[in-house]
Amino acid sequence: MHHHAVDHHKHVRERVHSQPGSIKGVPLEGLHGPAEPYPHPNKWMRLLDDTCLVFSVIMPMTTLPQIIEIYTTHNVEGISLLMWVLYTVCIIPFFIYGIAHKTKPLIVLNSLWFVAQITIIAGILMYG
Repeated sequence: MHHHAVDHHKHVRERVHSQPGSIKGVPLEGLHGPAEPYPHPNKWMRLLDDTCLVFSVIMPMTTLPQIIEIYTTHNVEGISLLMWVLYTVCIIPFFIYGIAHKTKPLIVLNSLWFVAQITIIAGILMYG
């Protein structure tokens, strides 16, 4: 069965580096028009791209207080191992998506989340 709604959301997300033509033999004119240039010519889109990249580093750093607490006090009471394992498993598709679409903020964000979450999981296992 063919679903047009599904096809509608499938799109080519190529980043163009000032070279017209094609990327790996795929024309830059995709199914939904021309590929998005990178860096984006619109200053607001560049600002959004840069902001997302900055927050892709800041967000995983929000776990630092928990990591510091675990490794300085060796107390993991009340910290759910299952929750942190599930967080870690759930970032895998987003990491793969970021790589597949060459989306730097997603790659950075999920790489750093993975490191932070594994660090917490290791602390729970060591001190639990």
